[in-house]
Amino acid sequence: MTLITRLRSIAISAQDPAALLPFYEQTWGLERVAETTDGAIQLRARGPEHHVFTLVPGDGHSLELISLAASSPDAVDTIVQRARDTGAEVEQRPAASTEPGGGYRAIIRDPEGRRLEVSADLAEHDGAPGRDFGPDRLSHIVLNCTDMTAAKDFYQQVLGFQISDWYENDQMVFLRCNELHHCIVLAPGRWTSLNHVAFEVESADEVMRALGRMRKAGFDTIWGPGRHGPGGNVFCYFIDPVGNVIEYTAELLVLADDWQPHSWVRNQENADVWGTSGGISPEVIAAMANPPAGERS
Repeated sequence: MTLITRLRSIAISAQDPAALLPFYEQTWGLERVAETTDGAIQLRARGPEHHVFTLVPGDGHSLELISLAASSPDAVDTIVQRARDTGAEVEQRPAASTEPGGGYRAIIRDPEGRRLEVSADLAEHDGAPGRDFGPDRLSHIVLNCTDMTAAKDFYQQVLGFQISDWYENDQMVFLRCNELHHCIVLAPGRWTSLNHVAFEVESADEVMRALGRMRKAGFDTIWGPGRHGPGGNVFCYFIDPVGNVIEYTAELLVLADDWQPHSWVRNQENADVWGTSGGISPEVIAAMANPPAGERS
């Protein structure tokens, strides 16, 4: 049984979600679709997913929830049972949801305490929003991990992810749940935190148009444009008004059934095979470390 079919959405905290909303709607290109009972604001992309990004009231920067699409309600039940069998915490047992989008959902926690929602049968949108720009979907997230071995084991054994590629010595591990090269990437870190979140647009041309639009709005790229080695995707990275690292990306590799994972050397040439990005700077690396509130300067 295929358990997880795609990455649906993530939720991050913001001290003032309403103040951050104009950036994500008017500049980044998402659209508000709902507000939950706890004051969280859900935003959709141009694709059919009910929402891909949620702003939750909090201290800012923390990753509050990762939402994964399960293939069926039975798959949700199977994942929850696997979580129990491995000793992982089940925070919310499988049940029909009263939150926007409905569906059948459960929440479990990974070995570092991240909240993972697995859901089936959520409502989808029939058409695109009115605007003519913005991401089509959530592409992938990179997670900073304090225990790479435990994280790899959990995402493979409980959720059924497969390793597509990795940087030598597990400096990054690229995980997939469908034919796309990756939707979750694990990276070693000093803290359990969100490294960055990537939103997919339709083409390399659209990445460049998005870059132009962002510059006109006063948000220049912090890394990119370029093309990654692992995954082959085109990228441009930015920092939002409160310090989250966000990415426009396109043309992620679609893998055949006979794909063989391999190790990449971690260097600037493989991070950007075009050599156009200028290299990743210490400032960008520091932003991607995304320390918890008590560790921020």
